[in-house]
Amino acid sequence: MITDHLIHIDKLSWVDVQEPHYEDFERLNSELNLPYLLVQDCLRPEHLPKYECTDDGHFLMLRSFDEDSKRDAISVQDLTRKIALFITEGRLVTIHRVSLNYIDKISEKARRPDGAKNLHSLIHQIVLAVIRSYEAPINDLQDLYDDFEDDVLSKSENLSTSRIYHFRRRIFVLKRMLKQTNDSLYRFRDYWEEYPSMLQDLRENIDQLYFYLDEISSNFEHLFELYISLTSQKANEVMKVLTVFSTILLPLNFVASFYGMNFEYLPGLHSPVAFYFLIGFMALLVFGAIWYFRKRGWFQTIRD
Repeated sequence: MITDHLIHIDKLSWVDVQEPHYEDFERLNSELNLPYLLVQDCLRPEHLPKYECTDDGHFLMLRSFDEDSKRDAISVQDLTRKIALFITEGRLVTIHRVSLNYIDKISEKARRPDGAKNLHSLIHQIVLAVIRSYEAPINDLQDLYDDFEDDVLSKSENLSTSRIYHFRRRIFVLKRMLKQTNDSLYRFRDYWEEYPSMLQDLRENIDQLYFYLDEISSNFEHLFELYISLTSQKANEVMKVLTVFSTILLPLNFVASFYGMNFEYLPGLHSPVAFYFLIGFMALLVFGAIWYFRKRGWFQTIRD
């Protein structure tokens, strides 16, 4: 366990705990006076954003986007990292398993003379950094959507089902995290009674990102419907081509099968002229069918 007193001034203390283990429970409970069960929640990877009011203060768990996550990551645990905030009078304790860049930046800024003036300002900066960590993946999703649009409208390529699945799953996970973060802040609203503008700023940032993400999701659904329509249109064109060739060849198959029957007496069976007449008749059927389909514009539709 790595514990740093990032800030320790009058009426403001910030203790950061990184990589806590199960054997550190007693130490966290005795030295920092943290609720044992809530500390256990910090170590469970499946926990989602939530808020709880404790006897001594407040407990807020958030999940920020993991910058080191793989491009094919689609689960909450693979895409995000937890950070727990234990808030009491004049003291903040943050617990997280891995190093978080925004924690280092906020602590460096807070040590300056013009840094955080009070605990509310410090918590506002941390929560805002968690929310803004989702800006980069949302921008990446916009770039992926542009690639999908280019594939559908310009290249007319078949979309990979795995790409579609990963894209939609990432949107679902990010929307879920933003929504649950917003719900947690709503339950945490009493803490901001003296600073309502800070809470309003946090919720406006969430709403802005959620709206942007929802717009990408909506545009992709419309694009996917267009892709399905274009795919169906291509299938119809293939069926039309097959229908044209089948219609042309059907009379020829009928004539050929008619004269292929094992009967002794057939019209023109023993006549040398009948053979050429039959060939001409079959050619007339082919050119007649081609003329009819051309007049109806079917060949032009196929080429388009």
